[in-house]
Amino acid sequence: MKRLLSFALGCVVCVCLLIATEQRAMAMYVDPGSGLLALQSAASVMAAAAFFLRRKIRTVFGLRRKPEDFVPLGEEKEEPRKVA
Repeated sequence: MKRLLSFALGCVVCVCLLIATEQRAMAMYVDPGSGLLALQSAASVMAAAAFFLRRKIRTVFGLRRKPEDFVPLGEEKEEPRKVA
């Protein structure tokens, strides 16, 4: 019981000190467009991270290239040219 009372007394003293030493807030002016700029910056960072980690993201979700889509450079198929 003594511990609870001393803890409560300590909390009351801290609150009183906070109230007694209160100062006026010196907030900077933030215009409405700043929030949209921060949102755009966060979105661009996420898009860049997704671009650089795209291979790891594909492996996590099991998305892989189809084997028929991949053709090595030396084995390209040449289509016959049409002469008009």
